[in-house]
Amino acid sequence: MRTNHGAILIDDARWPLIDVHFVGDVSKDDYRSAFARYAELAKRGEKVVWLIDMRRFDPLGVDASTRKAAADVFAEHREALMSVSVAEARIIESFVTRNVLTAFDWLTGANKWPCEQFATQTGAETWLRDRYAHRVGQPLGRTGS
Repeated sequence: MRTNHGAILIDDARWPLIDVHFVGDVSKDDYRSAFARYAELAKRGEKVVWLIDMRRFDPLGVDASTRKAAADVFAEHREALMSVSVAEARIIESFVTRNVLTAFDWLTGANKWPCEQFATQTGAETWLRDRYAHRVGQPLGRTGS
C-alpha cells in the first residue's frame, strides 16, 4: 500500500522491501508522519529492507531544527525499527552528497543497521537483496504478509 506523508511517499507493495521516495522539501510533520508509518510496518514483526530514493531531495539542504526533529522522531521509534530493519540503501545521484552522508553515518554511528548510498536503483536493490539473503537466509521476496 502506498501512503503519502507530505514530501515522503512510502510504498510496501514489494514487501519486505519498503520503497520510500522523498519528493521535495521535507517538514518536521512529514518526518513524524513517515516514522509513524515505519513503526506501523515494524509491528508486523518481519524483517524488512528500506530503499530510500532521494533523487528529488537534497538532504544537505535540511535546516538544523528539522534535522533535530528527525533525529528525535527516530529515537522515539528506534526500538521498533531496530528489531526489523536489515539494511537501508539510499539512492542519491550526487557523488558529493553520497560521500557526505556516508561520512555523516560513520561519524555519528546513527545507523544501527547497514546503510549505503548508491547512484542507481539497480545498485541499491542488488545490495539490499544480498544483505537480506545473508541476514534472513532466504531470497528477498514477498513473505505472504
